[in-house]
Amino acid sequence: MAQLFCLQPRRTAAALAVAALTLAAVGPAHAQSASEAESFYRARPVDLIVGYGTGGGFDAYARALAPWIGKHMPGAPRFVIKNMPGAASLKALQFLTTAAPADGSVTGMVNPVLFAQAVLDPAKIPHGVNSVAWIGNMSSDTKVCMAMSRTGIVRLDDLKGRAMTLGVTSQGSGQIYGVILRHMFGENVKLVSGYPSTNDISLAMERGEVDAMCTGWGVIELRRPDWIKDKRVVALTQFARTRDHRLPDTPLIHAAGVSAELGAAIAFMTAPDVVTRPLIAPVKIPADRLALLRRAFMAAMQDQEFLAIARKASLDIDPATGEDTQKIMNEMAATPPAALEFARKLYR
Repeated sequence: MAQLFCLQPRRTAAALAVAALTLAAVGPAHAQSASEAESFYRARPVDLIVGYGTGGGFDAYARALAPWIGKHMPGAPRFVIKNMPGAASLKALQFLTTAAPADGSVTGMVNPVLFAQAVLDPAKIPHGVNSVAWIGNMSSDTKVCMAMSRTGIVRLDDLKGRAMTLGVTSQGSGQIYGVILRHMFGENVKLVSGYPSTNDISLAMERGEVDAMCTGWGVIELRRPDWIKDKRVVALTQFARTRDHRLPDTPLIHAAGVSAELGAAIAFMTAPDVVTRPLIAPVKIPADRLALLRRAFMAAMQDQEFLAIARKASLDIDPATGEDTQKIMNEMAATPPAALEFARKLYR
């Protein structure tokens, strides 16, 4: 399972420069086919399906990306955001894999946790890592479980003697971390499901409907910076191999005395955290159009104007190429059976 964690370190500027040179070198090899792809995209709008409603992290990243990826394509096609919320983006994934045109005119951004769940239960979610084409990934983010300060819960050990309600979406990463905490602390962790997005859970926390949530720390920095500034939440644990530099005092979940079995299952269940904002397309997209989208994506990720806007909006940009993203997800799907079986038990 260590191989999954080795993919998490932040990419350096030098690594991105190598990626840029690699992408530039690919151009001539695709020159003949790229001309047809360029003609296809010239002044043609491209749908960008977002698996959540407005106001959440996925929507924010997609809207930040949309004006810039087209800028780096011939004819500067307009990328049109279309929100398709439902079942933690499963509705959008089903559309992209079964109904969307596969000609390159439709792209999407969905929760990568769904692909881990497809490994565990392919009958329920038959959309595995090879059911889509990977254009690239915008960022990685450390997932954190946090409680409102008013609850008085300030560390995981408090859950041994106190109850906590945790708001979760039906299929999202928050549910995964909630399941892990429930396994560790039993009935003291009560999962309250049915929320469409993390934004809805945040509002529920402010109203006092639930005590806590689990999500990416970058989402909180983006959507609820006042929670951090005013110390309205306490980060109880972070699901990562090494501590995030933004959370030097928040303990890792592995420091909570988890067993080797649970540790291996956690490694699998949190592997999608390396790929938190992926851009995908229907798997049968023509190869030349996919190559063009991949080059434009990475060019956008290195556009200094885009990066300045992203910094101003508190969007953490840590990109990976489509090829690297595919590799990361394939390694997650190749998790040893013993770890998968233990992960399945957590859901029962």
